[in-house]
Amino acid sequence: MPSRFLCIGGATVDRTYRLAGPLVPETSNPAAGSTGFGGVARNVAENLAGLGVPVDLLSRVGEDEAGRALLRHLDGVGVGRRATAAVSRAATAEYVAVLTPGGDLALGLAAMAIFDGLTPDVLGQAAELVGAADWLFADCNLPAASLLALARRRWGGAYRLAVDAVSVAKSARLPDSLAGIDLLFVNRDEAAAVMARQGRPARDPAAMAAALRAAGAGAAVVTLGDAGALAAAPEGTVAVPAERADVVDVTGAGDALIAATLAASASGATLEEALRLGCAAAARAVAAPSATGGTARSSTGPSPLQSSGSQKR
Repeated sequence: MPSRFLCIGGATVDRTYRLAGPLVPETSNPAAGSTGFGGVARNVAENLAGLGVPVDLLSRVGEDEAGRALLRHLDGVGVGRRATAAVSRAATAEYVAVLTPGGDLALGLAAMAIFDGLTPDVLGQAAELVGAADWLFADCNLPAASLLALARRRWGGAYRLAVDAVSVAKSARLPDSLAGIDLLFVNRDEAAAVMARQGRPARDPAAMAAALRAAGAGAAVVTLGDAGALAAAPEGTVAVPAERADVVDVTGAGDALIAATLAASASGATLEEALRLGCAAAARAVAAPSATGGTARSSTGPSPLQSSGSQKR
């Protein structure tokens, strides 16, 4: 029987605008626009469903047309939404990405206040679903108290917990002790921010990955731009090269990597094997127009994995 996943965190309406030329501040810029759905947890859930993995999403939307459209979309892609609530007096989260003509992120805007309501008490209402999951994936759109409750298995369950830091700012929501997080996904800047807050500043990727494990994480994946990604696990540290790709749209690459890595890990692959499949999924994601919203990251080359200036949501 395949492992069952529960993804907890962001679900958004994404509005993407690709500039016709270089961004000129303080004036209007010609652009082509499109609308879709995103949010790190939602994106990972949709990618998992596309890989044939049973998955539910625990999130929040507003009682508005955007929220109703998002729920209909979840039904269409096979993501269970029994734990995704529509709440009154709140707007569905929205992310606006302004892309350069080459498809890289020039500006990102995130209106995510609705996720502050994903408190431990709200998560507790889905305790049965949480406890029944084989894997939980949570993003740092969740309040710090909720991430801590999941790491401490507040509602029981023998699930494995994977967490994505989302951004430098939101990585501050991670617990000081990473114990209870079986697999942590960060980019270089997020890893550096976590280490700095713990009084152990570092920039060497291997040292950062080792420090994340020393802080309690069972394993850590650090993405490194054109250098690919580095995984630190109990069996050792391994570097995985990025697969080259002609970038069409960077949106969705990071979340495709996470989903493929998690699906392979749940099927018994080693972390190195799983991360290689994740890098391949990221390369496919950037080489096609985005159908699934995801991690929009700045880039100066054809690598699907970015490290600096990344913006997730």
